[in-house]
Amino acid sequence: MKVFIRTIMSLLCLSLFISGCGSDETTRDKRELKLASSAEWTQRADGLPNFQDHYGFEFPELAVVDLGLAYQAVGDGLAHVGIGDATEGRIAQYDLVVLEDDKAFFPAYNPAPLVRKKILDKYPELKNIMKELSSRLDLEALTMLNKKVSVDGEMPQNAARQFLLEQGLVNNPESADTARKDTPVVVSSKTFTEALILGYLTRYLLEDRGFNVKDEIGLGETAVITPALFSGQIDIYWEYTGTGLMNVMGYSDVVTDPQRCYELVSDWYLENHDVVWLDYAPANNTFVLFTSRALHDEHGWETISDLGDYLSK
Repeated sequence: MKVFIRTIMSLLCLSLFISGCGSDETTRDKRELKLASSAEWTQRADGLPNFQDHYGFEFPELAVVDLGLAYQAVGDGLAHVGIGDATEGRIAQYDLVVLEDDKAFFPAYNPAPLVRKKILDKYPELKNIMKELSSRLDLEALTMLNKKVSVDGEMPQNAARQFLLEQGLVNNPESADTARKDTPVVVSSKTFTEALILGYLTRYLLEDRGFNVKDEIGLGETAVITPALFSGQIDIYWEYTGTGLMNVMGYSDVVTDPQRCYELVSDWYLENHDVVWLDYAPANNTFVLFTSRALHDEHGWETISDLGDYLSK
């Protein structure tokens, strides 16, 4: 019922947004770019106010919508640019173009497997096994995996199995021998689409490599899953470097360099909680600014600074 109500409210929000966009385009200054953004991003420290200060320009119009509707608004031509997540499947669905963050404003949010040191000491091969997977998870791969689930309606389990098979990382994850290693490994994840996919990728990969896996996928969000890892209730799950830095460590400065962010969280987690960050994926699931394919082709916008140049003309 909550999902149904949220969906209705989102549609009403978009309907109101559309009704405010009915002015004749011939009377509109073509440089009045409209940004579609969630309310949260307009208030975050790494959000709109500091973004505009950092890049030195302001959006003349702002439409506050549900985060998921920003992609549709830009794809349907109801806004010129939108803000969202780098690996969101709807970027591919609406053929949106992500603009390069050429002045490095957005924080690093690379996903990486977190594993308890006690388990890694027992099974040191986990490091290389998980690296085989993480190294293949670039922006294109994660975006298409998300699209299969959130847009095309596939189950996360099926999307994960198919990806592992296509990449040659497993033989047949459905019939893998899961009883060859004595100590079980508890695999967990958060509850949103990408996290579920990452959880099942990990489960099926480890099962194929002979691990006895206990499935705790979809356990909860940061406030739930982090204490579960620290207390030893779970053994491995995927976290984002920026989330670990800002939400768990309470680090106040925004870190945009992926390697620097990784080093900070790696040192802190190991020193304070005996948890190891394994190699992070190339995909940086940070915030991104995107536009439609048509506007990209018309104006040649490649970077965020290109928008600033366009507005200043």
